[in-house]
Amino acid sequence: MNDAHYHLLLNHLPILGSLFGALLLASGFFTKSVSVLKAGMTTILIVSLLTMPAYFTGEAAEEVVEHLPGVRHDDIEAHEEAAEFALWAMGAAGAAALMGLLTTSSRSSRSQRPKTWAVVTLFVTLGAFGVMAWTGVTGGQIRHSELHQEKLIAPAPADKK
Repeated sequence: MNDAHYHLLLNHLPILGSLFGALLLASGFFTKSVSVLKAGMTTILIVSLLTMPAYFTGEAAEEVVEHLPGVRHDDIEAHEEAAEFALWAMGAAGAAALMGLLTTSSRSSRSQRPKTWAVVTLFVTLGAFGVMAWTGVTGGQIRHSELHQEKLIAPAPADKK
């Protein structure tokens, strides 16, 4: 295995994990279960930490693929920019989840603060998921030329005379 393999193995965790955490958190609201809310926030916190290895293996993966045929430098740059924003977005979701867990665990858990942090965590995580998904799309375009919009339009057939 090389560095590109490690990046490919890790980069799906933040995308799918953020979606799973958001769904778990939302189900905690519907079931009115503090335990499920805690599980959702814990999941989001863990996923935010797992985002770092996915991000930091990207540079080494670039070294592996940047000189391969068909790889465009613009695609790598677009992915890098999206990944940096995604790292910050998931970090914000993790911070909100941590605040929610700390307020839920405190003696003031009967107050409205834990629910407020759970709502903030849910919305920030949904935004982070969107950014993560876009980052995945831009990463896929590096080696999957069929994902480029300009290549999806078939040329008009030539007139045969």
